[in-house]
Amino acid sequence: MKVEKVIGIGWDVGGWMGKNHGVAICQWTKDSNEISWLGEPTEVSLPPGGLLTLRDLFAAVHSPLQLEDVEGGTLVVIGVDAPLGYPKEFIRLLNGGTPSVGRPEKEIHNPLAYRTTDIEIHRVFAKKPLSAVFDRIGNNATTAMVHARVWEQENNFKVYPFRDKAKSDNRIIVEVYPALLKEKRFGEVRGKFRQFMPPKTEAGTDAYDACICALFGVAFGTNGNLLPTLKGPEAHQESDAREEGWIYYIDLTSM
Repeated sequence: MKVEKVIGIGWDVGGWMGKNHGVAICQWTKDSNEISWLGEPTEVSLPPGGLLTLRDLFAAVHSPLQLEDVEGGTLVVIGVDAPLGYPKEFIRLLNGGTPSVGRPEKEIHNPLAYRTTDIEIHRVFAKKPLSAVFDRIGNNATTAMVHARVWEQENNFKVYPFRDKAKSDNRIIVEVYPALLKEKRFGEVRGKFRQFMPPKTEAGTDAYDACICALFGVAFGTNGNLLPTLKGPEAHQESDAREEGWIYYIDLTSM
């Protein structure tokens, strides 16, 4: 697919009952050095008895367009701040298997709690992601995973790296981790991302983190042409990543 435009949709995932789902949408046009924001980043809750649709996300920010208005040559990437998979050894345990596990030297090396991608993040950034098994982030994870499945079925998205890639893919979902680009939890994003952030969105809010997620989406789609390239799994990590998911991250030395 020849990409003429990239739309980045950022979703900072809240839980099933919360009102803190951050949503932001931006776009980049080929050969441009600018990123424009569609509407105003905001925070929403899930509709009673239902799920968020893509139409809901566009409407929430008061975007001037909807997903069905997107023209050919446009790549749409949703950056999701929540785990989109569980550790393979935990899944094996749930399915009746007996994982090979004992008390680890460090918690991050417990295969029931942490994925290969979580261990990679800890190695690179010395930061331990929350565990979808051990921590409350499981609330957000299940919310994100259900929505991702529905958007695959109803809106023709593919969740990477679970699904096979094709040159024709124009609707993609990736897991991202905005906190890696902030020195403090409620601080501003650093590096090249800061210049593209919408000026009225306050740091420390879920809407602000959704903006970072949206920029991750653009970074994925532009593949280094505007923002630093996102790092996917290496060859030796590919098998685990296709089973557990992967946090697409940025090498901070490129910032």
